[in-house]
Amino acid sequence: MHTNSTYRVIGVMSGTSLDGVDLCEIEFARKEKSWAFKIFKTQTVPYSAEWITVLKNAHQQSPVELEKTDLRYTALLADLIAEFKQQCAPIDLVCSHGHTIWHEPHKGITRQIGNLKLLQEKLNTRVVCDFRTADVKLGGQGAPLVPVGDRLLFNEYDYCVNIGGFANVSFEKGNQRIPYD
Repeated sequence: MHTNSTYRVIGVMSGTSLDGVDLCEIEFARKEKSWAFKIFKTQTVPYSAEWITVLKNAHQQSPVELEKTDLRYTALLADLIAEFKQQCAPIDLVCSHGHTIWHEPHKGITRQIGNLKLLQEKLNTRVVCDFRTADVKLGGQGAPLVPVGDRLLFNEYDYCVNIGGFANVSFEKGNQRIPYD
């Protein structure tokens, strides 16, 4: 680690648009009551036609087929991250969202792929992942980093809206951050 208050991170995201894997080299630095960030490099690696088809139809796979897809997708992410990492300054960790296959948080159900321990082993780097699954298990909507990031990085705004496949909103009410999809 650089210091206790500065972290160089590669963020990895795949959205419901199926356009590809988004990668970002970013530095977070602790300030007095918040955090600051600086983006150094970004890249979107488009999915092949095969991967678009696989991901679009993965919700129909049997559990055995989905586990195989998960292994293949994790290996794909590891390769893409490793290549991107070669172009970056030394990093402290990788944060990977994985890819959402299905998401029904009101029923306590969500399924991500690409978050296997294999990712950390292949990259030989600390990896933080599977945010959505853990949040849904705790009764959340599956976007646990949105309200935290909004509070720490964008605290000068009354409301924050993250528009994607699912829109996330958060705002401060009293001394509590209120998030929802």
